[in-house]
Amino acid sequence: MNNLGLYSKYLIFMLIIFYNFHGIYSCGCYGSASCTLNGTQCNYQSNESCLCDCCLPCNTCEQFLKFNCLASRYIKHYTLSENKSDIITKINVRMKPEYIIDERTGGVVPYLWDPCLRRLLPNGIYLKNDNNGKYKLIGVPKEKLEKTYFEILFKGPVSQIVTVSFTITIL
Repeated sequence: MNNLGLYSKYLIFMLIIFYNFHGIYSCGCYGSASCTLNGTQCNYQSNESCLCDCCLPCNTCEQFLKFNCLASRYIKHYTLSENKSDIITKINVRMKPEYIIDERTGGVVPYLWDPCLRRLLPNGIYLKNDNNGKYKLIGVPKEKLEKTYFEILFKGPVSQIVTVSFTITIL
C-alpha cells in the first residue's frame, strides 16, 4: 500500500474518532423540555418533569432557582476570598472586595458569567465583573442585617454551573 492510501485511512480514522468524541462531549441548547431535573434526556416526549435544558449553561436563572435544574451537577468547591463563608461588615463602611475563589487552589476563578442570585443582596452590596469573568462582591452596606444566607450560581466554562454560598451580617 502506498503512503497516500495509508495516510487517507489514517485521516478517515482520526475524523471518525473526532466526530465521536465531539458528539459525546459537545453541548447544545435543546430547550427546557430536553431533560428532567436530574439530567435524563426526555427524547421529545411530553413529560411534566422535563423542565431543564440538558446543557447546563442553556438554562435560565428561573430554571436553576425555581426548579433546581440539574442541581446534582453544580460544582460546589468555590467560596469567597480567603475561604470565607461568613461576611461580617458594618453599615455605611466600604467592605473589602470578596472575589469568587476555588477552595482547592485559592485562586480567583475566571470565566464566570450570568450570575443567578437565590436571594437579592443587601442594599449597597453588589457583584462586579472585571470584564474577564472574575466577579467580586463589593459595596457600602446601607442597612443592618441579621446573619443571612445567600447563594449565587454562575455559568462557567465547559458546561459547568458554579455555586457559591455564604452569609452576610451587617452591624
